[in-house]
Amino acid sequence: MTDNASDRGASKPILWKIVVGGVVFAAVILWVASVLDLQRVWQTLGSVNYPLAILGAVPVIASHWMRAVRWKTMLRSVPDLAPMPLLDLFSAIMLGYVANNIVPRSGEIVRPYIVARRHRLPTTLLLASVFAERLVDVTQLLFFLGVAMLLLPGVTSAALPPWLVGEGMRSLAIVLLVLAAGVVILGVTTIGERVAVLVVRLFSRQLSERIAAVFASFRRGLRIARSGGDVALLLVESVAIWVLYALPLWITLLAVPLHTPDGHAWTFVDACIVLLAVAVGTMIAPTPGAIGVVHALVAEAMTRLYAAPLEEAFVFITVAHAVNYVSVMLVGGIFAAREGISLVALTQPALTSETAPSATEQTSA
Repeated sequence: MTDNASDRGASKPILWKIVVGGVVFAAVILWVASVLDLQRVWQTLGSVNYPLAILGAVPVIASHWMRAVRWKTMLRSVPDLAPMPLLDLFSAIMLGYVANNIVPRSGEIVRPYIVARRHRLPTTLLLASVFAERLVDVTQLLFFLGVAMLLLPGVTSAALPPWLVGEGMRSLAIVLLVLAAGVVILGVTTIGERVAVLVVRLFSRQLSERIAAVFASFRRGLRIARSGGDVALLLVESVAIWVLYALPLWITLLAVPLHTPDGHAWTFVDACIVLLAVAVGTMIAPTPGAIGVVHALVAEAMTRLYAAPLEEAFVFITVAHAVNYVSVMLVGGIFAAREGISLVALTQPALTSETAPSATEQTSA
């Protein structure tokens, strides 16, 4: 009875995400039907150089491999943690992306769970490293946006949705500051731990000891660099990830016929500009795999930036997204078999609920 009740409780956030994602996706479908000339969409789809577009799958998978490399660099700085096999980290990352393509944001839980289960590590340690990695990603995105706004204010304003420029950017900066403060309070200092332990100890000494162990594990996982050399390496690896993110977009720009008034010749710089819109859309999208939200944002951005027909811009981001989505699902399916987990099981409450025991029962590596 208790297990069933906990499963139902754990399934509520997943159900809520599915409902919200479904509503947003339905809104995008209505947008497509009301704004786009569907006949022109089909004509453009028929003119795509699909063999070239499919080549974009190579840098897509390479970007996830580079994420595994960067995660390995971060984890090697964790005190008393044995070196992690790169293939195991890559496997977990691919399964995390598969989970995100089914239920938004679930990959952040699936990824540390996979590694913790395979190596019998506390899940909070791996969860902290994933949290730190995401904080690095958001910081980099804000940095790139800031640089782009300074150097190319007109281009950046056209690439981003109007609500984000100005007040929206300030809101993102505030969110980042709050997250950074939370990391310091909960992970770097012992302030959060002492308050939580003090309060819980009034009711249960055993539970307070388990909470203290969780905090200690979390702080271990937050350590991502031991020296300036580690920081420099993380920066190089992070830049490599962003370059690999832009390459599939450039390939798709060359594969999809996009007619602009000036006969624009597509360059890697254009792919980097479009990547800003893709990154923002992926960050805010409540839909599985950011489906719909990214399509709408990027299509609108390309009409503002290059005066490309909306239908052709929509086909461009649809093809780019499809190459990404399908390649992740195919490779992720292979690693799901390696880990002995079905793709459906990745989104089950029973899987995500298993992170709690691992985080509290095993407090050292």
